[in-house]
Amino acid sequence: MCRLPVMEQRGSTVWRELWFCFTFVFVLDILRNGASAQIRYSIYEEVQRESVVGNIAKDLGLDKSALKDRRYRIVSGSTEPLFLVNQDDGILYVKRGIDREEVCERTSPCLINLKTVLENPLEIHYVVVEVLDINDHAPVFPEKEKRLEIYESALMGARFQLQAAHDEDVGPFTIQQYRLSHNEYFRLEVKDRGEDRKVPFLVLQKQLDRETVGKLKLRLTAVDGGKPVKSGNIDIIVIVLDVNDNSPVFTNEIYSSTLKENSPAGTVVIRVNATDLDMGANSEIVYSFGHEVDSKVMDVFSIDSNTGEIKVTGQIDFEQSKSYEIDIQASDKGQVPLTADKSVMITIIDINDNAPVIELTSFSSSIKEDSKLGTTVALISVSDLDYGVNGNVICTIKEKVPFALVPSLQENMYAIVTRSQLDRENVSQFDVTIIAKDSGDPIFSTEKAISVVISDVNDNIPEFSLNPYVIYITENNIPGASVFAVKAFDCDESENAVISYRIPREASGDNKFSSFLNINSENGDILALKSFDFETLKTFQFQVIATDSGTPSLSSNVTVHVFILDQNDNAPIILYPLSSNGSAEGVEEIPRNVNAGHLVTKVRAYDADIGYNGWLLFSLQEVTDHSLFGLDRYTGQIRTLRSFTETDEAEHKLVILVKDNGNVSLSATATVIVKVVEPKEAFAASDVKSATNDEKENNVTFYLMITLGSVSTLFLISIIVLIAMQCSKSTEYTSKYLQETNYDGTLCHSIQYRSGEKRYMLVGPRMSIGSTIVPGSHANTLMLPDRRTPGEDGLVFLGLIMEQRTFKARRARGFFFGCVVAVLLWSVASEQIRYSISEEVNEGTVVGNIAKDLGLDKNTLKERKYRIVSSNADHLFHVNQNDGVLYVSRKIDREEVCSITSACLMNLKTVLEDPLEVHYVVVEVLDINDHSPSFPDKEKTLEISESVLPGVRIPLQDARDPDGGLFSVQRYKLSSNDHFRLEVRDKGEDGKIPILIVQKSLDREAAGRHSLVLSALDGGKPPKSGEMQILINVLDINDNAPIFSQDVYSVMLDENAPIGTTVIQVNATDLDEGQNGDVVYSFSSIVSQRLLKLFDINTSTGEIIVKGLINYEEKDKYEIEIQASDKGVATLATQKSVIIKVVDMNDNAPEIEVTSFSRYVSEDSRPGTTVALISVNDFDAGLNGKVKCFIDEDVPFTLSTSLQDKIYSLVTKSTLDREKLSYYDVKIVAKDAGQPSLSSEKTINVMVSDVNDNTPEFSLSPYTFYITEDMEPGTSVFSVRAFDRDETDNALISYHILRERTKEYTAASFLNINSENGDILALKSFDFETLKTFQFQVVATDSGTPSLSSNVTVHVFILDQNDNAPIILYPLSSNGSAEGVEEIPRNVNAGHLVTKVRAYDADIGYNGWLLFSLQEVTDHSLFGLDRYTGQIRTLRSFTETDEAEHKLVILVKDNGNVSLSATATVIVKVVEPKEAFAASDVKSATNDEEDNNVTFYLMITLGSVSTLFLISIIVLIAMQCSKSTEYTSKYLQETNYDGTLCHSIQYRSGEKRYMLVGPRMSVGSTIVPGSHANTLMLPDRRTHGEVRHI
Repeated sequence: MCRLPVMEQRGSTVWRELWFCFTFVFVLDILRNGASAQIRYSIYEEVQRESVVGNIAKDLGLDKSALKDRRYRIVSGSTEPLFLVNQDDGILYVKRGIDREEVCERTSPCLINLKTVLENPLEIHYVVVEVLDINDHAPVFPEKEKRLEIYESALMGARFQLQAAHDEDVGPFTIQQYRLSHNEYFRLEVKDRGEDRKVPFLVLQKQLDRETVGKLKLRLTAVDGGKPVKSGNIDIIVIVLDVNDNSPVFTNEIYSSTLKENSPAGTVVIRVNATDLDMGANSEIVYSFGHEVDSKVMDVFSIDSNTGEIKVTGQIDFEQSKSYEIDIQASDKGQVPLTADKSVMITIIDINDNAPVIELTSFSSSIKEDSKLGTTVALISVSDLDYGVNGNVICTIKEKVPFALVPSLQENMYAIVTRSQLDRENVSQFDVTIIAKDSGDPIFSTEKAISVVISDVNDNIPEFSLNPYVIYITENNIPGASVFAVKAFDCDESENAVISYRIPREASGDNKFSSFLNINSENGDILALKSFDFETLKTFQFQVIATDSGTPSLSSNVTVHVFILDQNDNAPIILYPLSSNGSAEGVEEIPRNVNAGHLVTKVRAYDADIGYNGWLLFSLQEVTDHSLFGLDRYTGQIRTLRSFTETDEAEHKLVILVKDNGNVSLSATATVIVKVVEPKEAFAASDVKSATNDEKENNVTFYLMITLGSVSTLFLISIIVLIAMQCSKSTEYTSKYLQETNYDGTLCHSIQYRSGEKRYMLVGPRMSIGSTIVPGSHANTLMLPDRRTPGEDGLVFLGLIMEQRTFKARRARGFFFGCVVAVLLWSVASEQIRYSISEEVNEGTVVGNIAKDLGLDKNTLKERKYRIVSSNADHLFHVNQNDGVLYVSRKIDREEVCSITSACLMNLKTVLEDPLEVHYVVVEVLDINDHSPSFPDKEKTLEISESVLPGVRIPLQDARDPDGGLFSVQRYKLSSNDHFRLEVRDKGEDGKIPILIVQKSLDREAAGRHSLVLSALDGGKPPKSGEMQILINVLDINDNAPIFSQDVYSVMLDENAPIGTTVIQVNATDLDEGQNGDVVYSFSSIVSQRLLKLFDINTSTGEIIVKGLINYEEKDKYEIEIQASDKGVATLATQKSVIIKVVDMNDNAPEIEVTSFSRYVSEDSRPGTTVALISVNDFDAGLNGKVKCFIDEDVPFTLSTSLQDKIYSLVTKSTLDREKLSYYDVKIVAKDAGQPSLSSEKTINVMVSDVNDNTPEFSLSPYTFYITEDMEPGTSVFSVRAFDRDETDNALISYHILRERTKEYTAASFLNINSENGDILALKSFDFETLKTFQFQVVATDSGTPSLSSNVTVHVFILDQNDNAPIILYPLSSNGSAEGVEEIPRNVNAGHLVTKVRAYDADIGYNGWLLFSLQEVTDHSLFGLDRYTGQIRTLRSFTETDEAEHKLVILVKDNGNVSLSATATVIVKVVEPKEAFAASDVKSATNDEEDNNVTFYLMITLGSVSTLFLISIIVLIAMQCSKSTEYTSKYLQETNYDGTLCHSIQYRSGEKRYMLVGPRMSVGSTIVPGSHANTLMLPDRRTHGEVRHI
């Protein structure tokens, strides 16, 4: 019974059940007819093409005639077909040559599986072809030549695995044996590994020696089992590697050389050379100094580690050492280096290389400036370590100083004495450089600098920085505050230069104001005790006295001139207007008909201050109408700005602010009430006021003319004076004054002022640094220091300074000085005595009686200050000034003082004064045996390789004994032992060096450590000794190979074991230590790459780890060769085999193979249509190989089984619809029955092909479009779109417009449509005003067979455009133009409606919305236009000055995107009232204008003349200050001033006139009180008996 699935209802239920049953029976019939069979053939490889394999049709019983119709073919097999089947006779042929090794590699047997298929009905047959092997390959080694590197230290029996040969044949034709060429060092072993073939090994049977045979050539042959046999060869080159078994050997027995003293660094002294029989790093020699070479020698010499060249690196000094014996060590670069030692003798040749040495004993570092000639400053002694001519020293003074260097009777002794008078103010310190020069070749010299300080004597009076001082003080200063300061300086120093200040209190007229001042006695700051007022006191003067603190004290005085500066402390005072009650108020009346610019009144004010503080400015602080009145900010005149109108008020209040220009300005206000009256009412007042104004204006004009004349006269006088001064220069006048080159002749500052009838001017130049105003001189007299050099007058002796010095006087004075120095030096004597004491004597021990031995008077020792002044041990000894005995100051250790010097000498210099005597004392410190020999280290560790040969010498550190001579180290002893003996080498002054010699070979495995005791003994009685422990560590060499702990390693491993699984751990040990005993595990070099991909080994632990996939089906057993090697330089290795057996697991998933007959299936296909054939396979066997196949998803396909196992067919089970689903991903699942179960999936993409079963569909129905009017004909206006759910030609759509004669569709005749894309074009331009909307139909048809179609209605709406300009309706003239005339009376008020412009636009919306604007108007202040209504109205009332006719042009435009417009013209005529004004008003206004013009021109002329006058004054001053060859000699120059007068202030107060002139100051600069920032001083040119006032 058939159980049918639930399906979509497409007909009756009975028909559906019958159809499904029919399909099921049909599929069953197909599957019953499908059969499967399998046959097997065999052929040899390399057979020719088209060879017959077998007759498949005959063997399977197939009908040959039906093979072609049923499309008999091979459907699966190798990637490139090796066989083909003939569809005519069913015979299987060879398609191309078959190489078994290429197809199956080493698989045996070599089987090729073929799948053959017949259709209608379906039949599958499997054919197996076995390819048989022939002996067509010879054995081949991977390389033609193999190089082996084996250390000569390799042990006999060592095995070296070789690469096996490869033969692609199998069975008896593969490799059967190996053969090795004859030699005496190696034999061959072969290990059979079954399927892994035979592996050859080289076994060492005789010890290698690289020095005897360094290279061996062997031949290995591989032979197979064919008849005849085939073979392959490989050449084995054995390279014997070196081990370090030879020590370096020096080429010379003795090395000696001579070297000049002071040889430059880098000089090659000698080159040593050693050779080593080893090779590579073992034969590379490294040169170095021996371990016992002194560090001082290493500072002087260096050795090139590669070449053996000994070079100079330090100072070679013959005086320090005359020869050097240096131990040189040559060692190789082996891992355990071997060494050899050799001594090099270097003899130093002496040259002159010592510069003189200057020793200074200074009695006083300072000397008074009034010291007498010949005063001793210091004692000088010079010495030179060289001998003969090189030791003769000449001593001189380098500079020209007032000191002399006088030699004494003793050689190389000098005294520094004064030779001329000293002056601390000129030079306070002398740097005296003493030069000592020897007579050698080349000459050496030494310099010694002495700083002699001149101490001060109070011989200078205080001097003020300025004389006199001119000070400026602002009025209203704060009482008690510092107003300025005076400064004085004293050329002396310390107390002599400390200055105190005071003000003398005198009742005289000049100093009566000094009572208002106080001065700080320490710094000269002057304080004002009261506040000054410029209006009361303008200037005064007083004196200041400066006194120094010397003994006796000196003093000087200076006059201080004080000028009071004005401050802005007075507010402006209003002079007019002024009311009867004293307030600044006034009333002015003016007629209403006055014009713009009419003078209303003038505000007058006064300020008691001067300059900017008295300069007044006027401004309007308050006004009722700003457009009516204006105020001149400088004159205070109030004028009308425009004519009055009827709407203006009759009374206006003006508040005027008057303020000065001080830094903090002061101000006052005045109020003016302006009353506007009618013209007839103002006539009388106007006449009176006009007369008054005329009189005032005439007075102003008169004063301006007088002022102009005065300024012009002064200008002419200044020009005349300037010419006269230029012509008055004479050569006699310039010679009276001294020229100073540092002054540039520029006038820097000046003050001019007038007091009563007197006029004063102070002028003076800026003083340069170094100039001095002589106290008591005139205030304008400048004194300069004498710039003559001291050399012009010669040397000054005994403090005598004279103006004229003759030659005879100088010679007499020089002779006297020489006699004084000679007497002084005759008193200087020198003696030398010598004492000796033993070291370690007690403090206070007597060394000797110096006074007795030198014959000195004991009673004068203290007075003459007998003492030790210089020595190399002045802290060890002291002299008793009472008896002259030399004592020990503390215990003396000879080793501390003299180190290892044989003779320990202490040089003492003793000095007596008055007269000067110098005596040298030498004390020799004798040695005692107070030290034992000592080694640098208590314990010494030596590391010696066990491979060293007997006779190797190892230098040891020598012992040190601070004692000298017999008390130093004399011999060494070594403790008893079997392996070492001791030798001692005597190096003279460098002492005795112990050397350890190996006398028996070392074996680390027998004894790894030796302990010895080395003793050093001196020559004392009894002798003293010291010991050092020597620990010898025997270093290991690699002489033991690793040994595995087991003989056989075998293990079981599960198939598919996870990566990282530990298979087995091997273990090997090595008797050596360090790297030689560290074992490293690895796979043998012959292990195949396949095994290396599956397994890995831990190099440290020996664990074998799974690295890849373990597959039982590929291989069930592995044999791996493991190698254990140490880390020695000459590596030793051992090999061992590990057998791994694989346990089978269920690890193969089923495999699905698909043969698809058609990827596409039509959507109208019947159920049961075959889509593809499916076959599944599983490599596992039993339950693991049984496979179940099914479809995982719900799709309209099913999987039907065939009669043959694991064969399925994929067929449709229901109808298809491409529009719902165009393709299916059919997932086929194959699952085996193993445990755990494995499965595989295969996805088939089935595409459903299309059938034309869908009509086109429009995206919208109906369509609605909007198009603008006036569009261009032929342009695309819109488009329609339709889609078809079919594909390809079934979905290709064409469009056309349905043409009907009905009125509703008449507009469609004006349209055209693109049949491909549906774009619709307009054939004419539409007009919104004619046609606003229409509709039509579009038909869409596909290209299927048969074709299907559909239609849609399209509604079209026309949109308005701005294509109509506005039309003016009013005003409109008789000729049709938009013009009109309107008359209005003059007395209308603001807002009066003049007319209204009317217009019309045929468009709609924004295109028809009109706006009005004034395009042209004669007076914008009179008329206004409403932008929306078009109404024209007045903006204000008409005035008398407005014109009678006005033209208005109105622009009317719409609001379209591109707006259109029209214009209208309106002529407005104003009817004026008939009123006249009096002629007198017009005439008065004319006269006022003329008067104003005269005043204006006079002011311009006055300003021009004043400017010319000021320019002439400035030119006059500049010419006086400018540089001139004829005039500059009269004044002192100062190069640092630019001579430019930058600003000035002139002012008058009452009858007095003042002028301040000063240099420009930068922003932020400050005039220091008491400075000459604005004072100009002139030299006094008065002669005797002549008084001149400037």
